[in-house]
Amino acid sequence: MADAACRQELAPLTTPTQVKRYLPLLGQGARWRAFGPATLLIAPLLIFLLGFYVIPMTSMLAQSFSWWSGDAEADGRATLYQYAKTLNSSRAMGAIERTFRISLFSVVFCILLSYPIALWLVTARRFVRTLVLVITFVSLAASLIVRNYGWLIVLSNTGPVNGLLVALGIVEFPLQLTYNESAIIVALVHYGMPFMILPIYGSLLRIPPALWEASFSLGAGTARTLWCIVFPLSVPGIFGGTILVFAVSMSAFVTPLMLGSPSTAMASQVAAEQMLVQLNFAWGSAIIITLTVATVLLVWAYALLIRRMFRVNV
Repeated sequence: MADAACRQELAPLTTPTQVKRYLPLLGQGARWRAFGPATLLIAPLLIFLLGFYVIPMTSMLAQSFSWWSGDAEADGRATLYQYAKTLNSSRAMGAIERTFRISLFSVVFCILLSYPIALWLVTARRFVRTLVLVITFVSLAASLIVRNYGWLIVLSNTGPVNGLLVALGIVEFPLQLTYNESAIIVALVHYGMPFMILPIYGSLLRIPPALWEASFSLGAGTARTLWCIVFPLSVPGIFGGTILVFAVSMSAFVTPLMLGSPSTAMASQVAAEQMLVQLNFAWGSAIIITLTVATVLLVWAYALLIRRMFRVNV
């Protein structure tokens, strides 16, 4: 009877604080019936994260504090030697700085290209919208290596881009469009656009049409309505897409390996070189941990900026 009464009283509660207040009053069976199904649903995800993210990252963090210089084994003492080596290495710091620069450019171009597409999808006919969304989802299943080979062909000296530039008389000789940072950014933007379009499209769908009509009825034009009404309300979708594209770009390995060169190596390539070629797991781990911490701090600062500027909960 007590369990039934508690469950009946717990049903209308919505906030975690309210649920925690009444949780001790429930019996063991009632607690399982209330929270057991949700626990079973998230258990596979938690196991996956524990096995493929938490444990490897913890191991890398421990290795990054070990001492190894190539001529001796680690002596078991915790030290900041690998992090000092990372900060003093022009190659490692150059790769980290290049990684951030390429990722930021990829995010900016993804926003500029994806927002108009998402805005157009909201007003497009149902058949066209469904077709574009299906193409967007299907593109996510395409092999990354196939995409990169496609860009190698398109941007090559004998590819269609150089052929068009020469035919139009813009350039006299083919340009070197591959094996540089620009080619990496182009491929990352192509890969990241679905991750930007879908969150923005979802946020635009949640904007009531009455807000558009009210803005127009008060004399605001299309441009002012988009800037003052639609854009601020779609900021959560932009934030979500930005984080996804930024994370994909920061962790890119295959794309810079195929479309870049040794002079455009990103942090993932430098860390992989140390781990797989030099077998210096300590320094490679320190590079990855440094990149991860810098990324988390940047995302945290970005979230604070968005909250303060647009007063949204992200």
